[in-house]
Amino acid sequence: MARITFIQPDGSRQVLESGEDETVMLVGVRHNVAKLPADCGGQLACASCMVEVAEPWRAAVGGPGLDEGDMIEDALGMRPPGRRLSCQVRITEALDGLEVRLPETQG
Repeated sequence: MARITFIQPDGSRQVLESGEDETVMLVGVRHNVAKLPADCGGQLACASCMVEVAEPWRAAVGGPGLDEGDMIEDALGMRPPGRRLSCQVRITEALDGLEVRLPETQG
């Protein structure tokens, strides 16, 4: 298990425990994290689960894959540094302590 901190646009934080074989999106949805509608349920089809990975975690999380990057760019018109679809960030023990910030509005 790993702890994931979800940071809302107002700066409030929720620290949540992941289960085994989960994504950041699944943890957020399971705990009803605000600003994370995840409309497609993690099928890489909607861009409604965007998060900004905190700077210190970006190397560990890695960048978006080709399809994910295209979806982010289509939704925002650009690919901001650290922006990921939370459905594509698989949690590992190495990500214990991960911090992600939720945008004010989703793509």
